[in-house]
This record gives sequence, structure tokens and C-alpha cells, in this order.
Amino acid sequence: MSKALLDTVTRFFQPQRPLWACEFTSRHLVAAGVDASRKKPAGMMAAALPSAVLAGSLSEKNILKDPIVFDALKEALGRAGFKGSEISVVIPDDSSRIAFVNAETLPHGHDEREAFVRWKLKKTVPFDVDAAQIAFRILTPPGSPPVRDVKNVDLLVALSPRPVVQEYEALMERLDIHAGCVIPSTLASLNLFRAPKEDVLFVKTAPGCITTTIFQDGLPRFYRRVAEMPLYDAVFPTVMYYQDKLDGDGLRAISVCGYDLDLRRELSELETQLGVPVFELAPDGVEDIFKPALGAANLALN
Repeated sequence: MSKALLDTVTRFFQPQRPLWACEFTSRHLVAAGVDASRKKPAGMMAAALPSAVLAGSLSEKNILKDPIVFDALKEALGRAGFKGSEISVVIPDDSSRIAFVNAETLPHGHDEREAFVRWKLKKTVPFDVDAAQIAFRILTPPGSPPVRDVKNVDLLVALSPRPVVQEYEALMERLDIHAGCVIPSTLASLNLFRAPKEDVLFVKTAPGCITTTIFQDGLPRFYRRVAEMPLYDAVFPTVMYYQDKLDGDGLRAISVCGYDLDLRRELSELETQLGVPVFELAPDGVEDIFKPALGAANLALN
């Protein structure tokens, strides 16, 4: 997909994203940065975490053992070569909610639109929407002019409970680092994805969960998050939804961003069982574990 989606989704947090990002997962803290041109990585490091010290959640505390996470954060940033006072923070997909909202008539002002989105989601999310950190984007084809007709439009919304976001911000502040941008892992990864006009599926795996996103005409149309399970079992219901509810006439490709495991066998089985070509998310030569952080740092692809 085009960078416009991530740019707009994260604009609520920071108009110009930092050159460095750190992803928090239940197994690692992953730091990665790009050079000033954003054309190549400047440093990458993953510091392992013991079990049960960090867990993504919408309703519970995320950082369970603060001293251990803090030490791992210092290690990851130091060994990656981080320098500066600002960083993007990539949080677990389990710590955020991504939703699609349809508006028959959308208000014109940003504040009015935000209030409308909060109202639409009030009964559908398990936390206080009015106090949540929220960002949204009107879905328009890549390269199209700004929307002028605000009738019958779709919006992509990302939101997290404010206390969850504050946990990660506070951890960074203890290192005198400002969290200039906070973004869910899948949206960070999607900044490295180029969605064609044809129908495609994007799959993101992470410790504890798998997300699937359907793209049609270059735009996201459906998002699903499930607990960690065999890849085919996570993907198949999304494919069925695509065929039954989105009038899909055939996926042209599946793009996958893994984590720290070798997915080659599962990817081969997925391609065979669905009859759809499966590709790993670009860039080549970079381990998947670093890609969400590099996406949050806005690594430019050739």
C-alpha cells in the first residue's frame, strides 16, 4: 500500500516520524533505524525478553516486569546504535483495535470527524473510546485528490486505550526519549507493503497473534486479528470472508511478514492449499523481525 495510509494514520501522533523505532513484543524488544535519506537501515538489534514480562492487551497492564523490560530496552537501543531524543514506538497488535467505519455523511471539521468516529465505535470496543488515543483516515485510492464529497465514505481507524499508550511513553521518558509516534505492529509493517490494484492478502505474524488484511483496488477492506495458530487456520476464514462478503473473484497474491521463526514450510503449504502465490514482505535480505520497526521509521523501498 502507499505510504499515505501510514502517514495519515499516525499524523495524530507525529507529523514527521523519527528516524528510529522500537517494537515491543512479548519475546523481544526490537530497535531499528534508517539513515537521513530513509533509503537504508542505519542499525538493527533485537534483545530477547524472558516469558511473562510483557503482554499486549487492551484491558490489562502491558509491561508486567518493568525493570526487566527497561534493561532490555537500554540494551536494544544501545547495541543498535540509537542516538537522539525521539523515537517511534511500535506496540503489539493485541494492544490496539483497528476498525473500519462507514459514514453516510461525514462532518467536515477534523474535531467533528473524530467525535463522529468515537461515537460510531463506542459500543464496539472493550474500553473507553472517549479517552482512547485514536487516528483515522478516509479510504481513497492511492494518488487520488483529497475527498470533497463526504457522503458514503469509509474510514480506517486505529485506536488504543490511553493508559496502554502511556505505559510505553513513560518507559521511553525514563531514558529521556520522546515517543514521537505510537503505532500498532501491523500498520507499521504495512508501510513496507505496496498493494497493487488486484485483490491481495497481507498476513502479519507475531508472538501471540496473527493478523490478516484484505486489499482491493489498493485499499484495505477487511482486517482480522486472531490468536497464534497454524498459518493456514488463521488465513482460511479471511479468505472465506473475502469470497462471501467482499465479492472476491480470486486473490492474486499473499504477502507475509513473519517474526523470528522459519515459515518456509508453512508458506509453501499455504500456497499449495490456496492456489495463490505467496511472497515474503520486502525488503529482501532483512529479517522479518525488524520489518515493523523499519516500517515505522519509514524505510523507503526502491
